[in-house]
Amino acid sequence: MLVFSACRTASTPEPTVEGHYTYEHAFNYDMEGNHFDVSETGTMDFSVDGTALDSARQVYTVTLPDSSMVTWVYNYISPSVWRLEGDTLFFAGIKEGFRMEVIEGECELELAQKISGMYAGSIDYEYKFHLDTLAADLLQWSFTYRDGHSDTWKFYRVF
Repeated sequence: MLVFSACRTASTPEPTVEGHYTYEHAFNYDMEGNHFDVSETGTMDFSVDGTALDSARQVYTVTLPDSSMVTWVYNYISPSVWRLEGDTLFFAGIKEGFRMEVIEGECELELAQKISGMYAGSIDYEYKFHLDTLAADLLQWSFTYRDGHSDTWKFYRVF
């Protein structure tokens, strides 16, 4: 009697993080009496050597304390390093080469520069993301912040 079972074989390798992905992500936060609504569309490239490149178009819509609004569009480029240990993906930007430049928007430039300065100052912090999904076409990670709220990013592999 022969018994066949479904299992992975050499022809169906385990998915790996390495690859080229697209993503869309949105988040919001408050800082110094201002409310920030942020959306980003980008690409993430994970290389075999443990480097990565995060490139995004970020749109910040800020509600100021007087209820007026201002919008900036940034070109966000972050060379990074990564490693996977079990279901934890360690990820940190590399200060050299990091750019976050305003490409649209002119009002309140001091605040716009403060935002990019805040990112530049801490870009090399190593985050510990929980790897929720690693499939042939999807990488999903999540992060829980100190205040208890969590966020999820979905990266879609481009073949």
